Amino acid sequence: MARSILENRIVKLEGHNPVRPYEYLTDEELDARLAALAATIEAVVGMGLADYAEALSDALSAGEPLPNGMTKVEIQSLIGSFRNVATTRSLHGQ
Repeated sequence: MARSILENRIVKLEGHNPVRPYEYLTDEELDARLAALAATIEAVVGMGLADYAEALSDALSAGEPLPNGMTKVEIQSLIGSFRNVATTRSLHGQ
């Protein structure tokens, strides 16, 4: 995919592609960002990510209304992401 002139200039100035803001992070920096994001989500929803993913999955299976007008595919993707982050965090003992 061809980048725009602006994207090329930003890549030159910042040293990373603005379309992929996390690819320049080290593994430790990325883990820290994921942990911070997971903690924020858990604080907002009042439960762990794994439990929230299960609650979303149960609501989806029961045909309950989807949050904020999201599509079924978006919710399924979100559930998968939450499960992946929760699994990764449990493996790393966070």
